Amino acid sequence: MELDATTQVDQFIQSYQPSQLILWITLGVILVALIALGSEFWVNMWGMIWSPSLTFQRLLGEAQWVPGIVVVALIGMASAAIVQSYFANPTVVENMLELVDPEVNVQAGTLMEQLDGVFEQIGSEFTIAGNIKYIREFAFQTQSIAMAIPLYFLLLWLIWGLAGQLGSMIAGNKAGHGVSNLWSAVPYAFLIWVPSTWFFMMAVYGNGFAKILLYIFQLFFLVLHVAMMREHGRYTIQKAIVATILTLILVPVFLVVLAILAAFIAVQVATYL
Repeated sequence: MELDATTQVDQFIQSYQPSQLILWITLGVILVALIALGSEFWVNMWGMIWSPSLTFQRLLGEAQWVPGIVVVALIGMASAAIVQSYFANPTVVENMLELVDPEVNVQAGTLMEQLDGVFEQIGSEFTIAGNIKYIREFAFQTQSIAMAIPLYFLLLWLIWGLAGQLGSMIAGNKAGHGVSNLWSAVPYAFLIWVPSTWFFMMAVYGNGFAKILLYIFQLFFLVLHVAMMREHGRYTIQKAIVATILTLILVPVFLVVLAILAAFIAVQVATYL
């Protein structure tokens, strides 16, 4: 009996688990993004290795932040695919949750208590500890977290550009580039986070060598960032290092402020609904 196209698609979908379907869809989106970016993406990627200063100089001068959005989305989808593949193992999920569990990680618990206190003051019922408990009870929530990674990277890209611009100005950027230029260059520094995500998940799985590789790639990211900030501010390497340190401080501050602001807006909207 010959099956129509719709029936064949339905059978194909039913033969895969939800996590497998998400992974294949993610890989398909990555392929489309690579085709859309063309050969210039590969030139810039190799430039990050062989001549980062020259590559950042060109990217900052072009200020093409719209293609940067595609690169950031590509990085987010690739990282999500890596996380998704590891989240199929319950042991990895449990190890990940222990890293942020207040009952296991005392430092993380102290920070979460402070944030939960702020949420309570503005009238929000959201708690980080309660959310971790919810994820533990419903394993499929981890799949949702993995698919939220691309959105997180887009948000981080915006905040990183703003934080980098502010840090650059504090460090002495008086005649350098602006925030749109930085948004054009930051995505290619973010490329390091794709293998870093892979090494991080391997380290969570218990691979000691992967932890060493993770530290190496994080150090390489810092080197790239300093080179980018030097070309961005057009100043000495010392000021570029200061700008990088300020950026790394401002980014988490902006993220916390944004989370508190989002919770406040959600509470205000809920009162009118």
